[in-house]
This record gives sequence, structure tokens and C-alpha cells, in this order.
Amino acid sequence: MMEPMQQSLKILVVTSFMPPHLGGLELVAASLVEGLRERGHDVRWLSSAVPLSAGQDGHLVRVDAFNGSEDWFSVPLPIWGPSALVQLRKLCKWADAVQVHDCIYPTSWAAVAMAKLLKKPVLITQHIAEVPYPSRLKVGLQRLIYATVGRWLMKSCDVRVTSSLQVRDYFEALGVSGGFKIIVPGFAARFRLPSPSQRREWRQKYGIAPDGRVILFVGRLVEKKGISSVVEVQKVMGQEGTTLLVAGDGPEKARILALPQVVHLQQLPYAEMHAIYSMADVLLLPSYGEGLPLTVQESMLTGLPVVVSRDPSYVMNLAEAPGVNMCETVPELIVALRKIFELGVDREYIASWAKEAWGKDKFIDGYERAFETLACRAQSGKHAEK
Repeated sequence: MMEPMQQSLKILVVTSFMPPHLGGLELVAASLVEGLRERGHDVRWLSSAVPLSAGQDGHLVRVDAFNGSEDWFSVPLPIWGPSALVQLRKLCKWADAVQVHDCIYPTSWAAVAMAKLLKKPVLITQHIAEVPYPSRLKVGLQRLIYATVGRWLMKSCDVRVTSSLQVRDYFEALGVSGGFKIIVPGFAARFRLPSPSQRREWRQKYGIAPDGRVILFVGRLVEKKGISSVVEVQKVMGQEGTTLLVAGDGPEKARILALPQVVHLQQLPYAEMHAIYSMADVLLLPSYGEGLPLTVQESMLTGLPVVVSRDPSYVMNLAEAPGVNMCETVPELIVALRKIFELGVDREYIASWAKEAWGKDKFIDGYERAFETLACRAQSGKHAEK
């Protein structure tokens, strides 16, 4: 672990949403904010209030937002009004540096524009590249945003960070030169290999047989996550007595509930997710358009093997990881799952590898270096002005 920064910084983190609105981006930001505060930095987190009310709770600042796109089209793109922009300006003036998450969100556009107006340095964390939505309209709109305002925003930021090599390559192909820092999210110590007693205890709580075969799916129940493949897999595996444990909610919920041998937990408090992983034998996530999903990382930290699609991000980020099975078709997914159940895996080795790759200290160290770069550039600019 590197030596902590000597200088304590005032950092404004801006996201589209924050917990209890759940998503991978929100959880990465939460882990980062917590880690930076533990290192002595003064961090304020500004985000849309949805599903709570606007207001300030310590370092958390929630503002009113219009979120109709998520309600109507399952596309979370909140829009901030005048009162939110007043808060944004106030916090940008206060901060030494501003961090935004993902260039596709109007909230990020507003934050970068405000920071540049006030001559504050900006770091962007880009979590994903292009999402292959079933709708051509959504794909076309996404490409248009990335090629125009997204590219402008990425070029405008002083430091660019991603956890995925595939994301880096995608935006460099769009003409965003100057490089990306690769910083992989890190996680709390509770994500670790469970003891046999912990595994039995949680299975008993949710009515799952101690020796039953359990496939876990974690995520929003939307088509992007590969729900159609999950459905087809469980139609077969359920008839063989395998339980599908689903943690998440969304518009595809009815398709999941219609399957045999399903335990549906909807959305759980994030603090309990390590226990959900402990109940399973394997994670199934045949999704596309990912960066590096937290679900995969958290699963492997608890020793779970994972069965995923051949999404370019999985191929680029997990090719050397133990316990990872990449499949293209539903029959391939079924074969991989059966093989895991029949032959077993070395869960201790998977957990040990993941801990080395994705420890929280390493994650916070990387961002401290990035913010230190921002601070040095800002200081150099002030000297140049003088």
C-alpha cells in the first residue's frame, strides 16, 4: 500500500444516483467516498434524491431530479432543475477537485460544465462503453451521445479513469486521446470465502436445502443482463432440481417468477449481499455491454465460480482469472453449469486470486494518485497565472 497523501483535499463527487437507488455505479462511488473519507479527505457527494427526498445528510447532498426516462423506458437519465444547479455551483466553488461518473448522464454534463466555468480540475470515471440494447433507437441515441457531448466531456476532463480495458479502447477509438488510468474497484472485507456454518445458516433462512444445487443471478431484471438466456437455462436446470436464486428487480420479473425452482429476493440491502453469495454454488451473468460488473468481482471474492457471456469486456478483463467460464449460447451455458456442479471448483483459490486483484486499499490508492495528479496540475496552473 502506498503512503497516504500528505495533503487533505476537498473533493466533490457527482453521480446520477446514490444509494438506496441501486446500481454498480452507485456502489463503486459509495466505496470510493467511504475510502477517501477514511484517508482524511473532505468529500461531498452530490446526486439525485430518487427515491428519497432532497436534502443534506452530512456529506451526502441529494437534489430534486426528473427521472421519467427510467420510469417509462428503463433508462436512468435524471435531469436536474435550477435548485440542483445552485447546489452544484456552490459545491464546485468549495471543492479542490470534482469527480463525475460516466459521460452519458446529463448530471455529468452539468458538473463538468460548471467545474470548467469555475476553473476546477475534473476527473471522470467511465464505467461502461456501448450497451447493446435490443432497441435500435436506444443504440442509435447512445452512439450519438457518445460521439458528440460524450466525447466533448471526456476530452474536457483532466484525468480519465476506467476499470475496463474494453472501455478504454472504445473511447480511444472515438478520438479521446491522452490515455486512461486503469483502477479496478475494491471491496470491503466482508466479501470473503464463507465458512460452512455461515453457508448453512443463510440457506436455512431462505428455505434452501443445505446440499441443493444453487445458481445465483444478481442484477436488475432487464434484457441487457441476459435475462432471456437465464430464462432458457433455468427451464432446463430447474427440471433437474437446481434452484435459481435471484437477487434483483425490474421489468422482466414476471419471466423469472414463471420459472421452476426459483427463489426471488428482489432488491436487498447491499450490506447483506455477501451472505447471498455465500448461499450459491455459481454465479450466472450472461450480460452484454458491461465494464467489469461488481457482481462478478464480489462473487469471486467469496470464492464463487462465474458463468458469463463472451462480452468483450469479460474477455479482456477476466481471461486469466480462475473460475471464469465464458459462453456464447444457452447450450454452452448449461454445459458449463453442469460441469461446475459435477466436478466442483477450488473456491479458496478463486477467493485468494480475487482478493489480490481487487483489494480495497489498492482501489483507494489508485484514486489518491489520480487526485494528487489533479491537485498538482491545479497548483501549477495557479502559479502560472501569477
